[in-house]
Amino acid sequence: MMKTMAQPLRNRRGQFLIETVLMMMITIGLFVFGMGKLRDEKFLSKLISGPWEKVAVMIETGTWETRAAGVTKHPNTLSRGISLDPRQ
Repeated sequence: MMKTMAQPLRNRRGQFLIETVLMMMITIGLFVFGMGKLRDEKFLSKLISGPWEKVAVMIETGTWETRAAGVTKHPNTLSRGISLDPRQ
């Protein structure tokens, strides 16, 4: 006598293993793709260098203004009328 209905699988461990491997492959593929995009667009470099420019200007000039405006306000760029050197 031939059975007309398919018998259910009793061992599903193999299916779980295959699904787990496929999910791992998809996750690794997305991770590699994402890291490639971040590297190509230099995301980390932009994230660090943008704010660092403002901090560097503050360190150099003592003001939060642009470099050109900050340099003119820094005390080292002001001309002094008094000098310790008598020849000047």
